[in-house]
Amino acid sequence: MVRSAWWVLAVAAVALTAWNATSLTMFDMSMSCSKIGEGSSYQCSDRAIDVLGVWPLVGVGLTLASPPVVAAIALRKWVSWLAVAVLVSLFVAGVLRITADSYTSLFIFALPMAVLGSIIAAFQRTVPRPTVGPAALA
Repeated sequence: MVRSAWWVLAVAAVALTAWNATSLTMFDMSMSCSKIGEGSSYQCSDRAIDVLGVWPLVGVGLTLASPPVVAAIALRKWVSWLAVAVLVSLFVAGVLRITADSYTSLFIFALPMAVLGSIIAAFQRTVPRPTVGPAALA
């Protein structure tokens, strides 16, 4: 159950990034468009993916999806809490880069992911290590 919840969170991160790729314009991404209504080398009505490119968006999507994927694969409580900490730090990075003309402002969506991840990690059970037998040596 915990593993599937982490996978759902990772898929949601990729889906959210893909949805933003199709819907964001440079007016949504650029502070110069918001303040003065014009950009340096683009129109504010241009799609962000046409101006900024697809590969930075892919990088942001993979960065947002990586902590849940690692937590789902490892399935250890400490890794889950580490994934939550990474998501919180991505949120901070997104807040600090909110004025940049890049997709890094999408890192602010890491905060709801961190909240859901902390709920998942809190309910994750720890598996006790065996104290006898061959499994104890591993």
